[in-house]
Amino acid sequence: MDIFRNKLRIPTALVLLAVVLTACAPTPTALPPTGMPTVSETPLVLPSPTTEDTLAAPLPNLPTVSAPSLSRIEMQDVLHGWGVTDTNLVRTLDGGTTWHDVTPPGVTRLGLSSSVYFLDPDRGWLVIPSADFQTGTLYHTTDGGLTWSSGTQPFGGGILFFADEDTGFILVDRGAAAGSQAVDLYSTQDGGTTWSAAYVMQPGVGGNVNTLPFSGQKSGVTFSDSLHGWVGGNIPMEGNVYLYATQDGGHTWTKQPVTLPAGYTNAMTEVFQSRFFTSSDAVIPMRMMAVNFAFDFLVSHDGGMTWAATTPVLAGGQYSIPTIQDFFVWDGGTSLSVSHDGGSTWTSVTPNLNVTDILMKFVFVDASNGWMLTSDASNHHSLYRTSDGGQTWNPLIP
Repeated sequence: MDIFRNKLRIPTALVLLAVVLTACAPTPTALPPTGMPTVSETPLVLPSPTTEDTLAAPLPNLPTVSAPSLSRIEMQDVLHGWGVTDTNLVRTLDGGTTWHDVTPPGVTRLGLSSSVYFLDPDRGWLVIPSADFQTGTLYHTTDGGLTWSSGTQPFGGGILFFADEDTGFILVDRGAAAGSQAVDLYSTQDGGTTWSAAYVMQPGVGGNVNTLPFSGQKSGVTFSDSLHGWVGGNIPMEGNVYLYATQDGGHTWTKQPVTLPAGYTNAMTEVFQSRFFTSSDAVIPMRMMAVNFAFDFLVSHDGGMTWAATTPVLAGGQYSIPTIQDFFVWDGGTSLSVSHDGGSTWTSVTPNLNVTDILMKFVFVDASNGWMLTSDASNHHSLYRTSDGGQTWNPLIP
């Protein structure tokens, strides 16, 4: 599962590499604004629901939102998904054609300041920061947004992650300097009702053994269970892979050794959030910046104890990893890079449109079905859908 990921603006010159690596989170890939993309008139054919993707009944007493201006989107399967606008939390039961307003009562603003995580079509969490961003209100639903519980928490937001319906974590930004970032880690064992500090960073001792260093920007947190977790990030240092692991619920951390692939041993890297598909099998996306920009996907088959590099692909921009075998990398241009064998080999798919605006996010739920969110120069957001692996995209929200 993917959380709503941040976006990265790819620079056009290597002199900007250090600037990229000091960014706290990825930003959208900007391409020259030459107008809205031209889309072929190929009819959109939705796949038939499987046993796992059964169409749910319409949400009772919840209004539909016509063409919501989505800033974030997360899909659980071919039918069910969640979205965020500046003012509303919405969800879909039909693959993005129709959206329902499931905003918690009293919430009037969301935008990029809110933190969200969705475990499945029914269970989700939302954090709205207070005015000083030091505390916040966490909302939790177990019925797809029909009802919400809420409570004040000792953090104003951060990167949320839930390993299951009870076990959750949030990586809280406590301030950044040039090339450095202080973070705290809170954990919950009761679905988000109560939280405790698992790790509080002390910048003065951040270089000590068994701690997350103050140096480096952190890009995400993932736990496979209540004890084993990983934090990735970046630091402007050649040949360094910024990946730290914990085996005690986040109290102590150690740097994990990773061997970079041939041709990139001196590259600067950015490690993104890992994704576990089973208790043993996991993938970590890693951007490498040397003479060329490339992606490599670190794979583990021993529960994250060791990570092995796969075949690099010369591509930048956004990524999506719906399965342990299917990887996608795209900057919105004329070539979508695809692997269906776990990163061993890569092929190029030519989409029916060239995104000339900002590719905010694209997400696949399997080898065929994906969604793309774009923004133009006037901040108009559009949503597209593919059911053939990224070759044909059709507008859902033009």
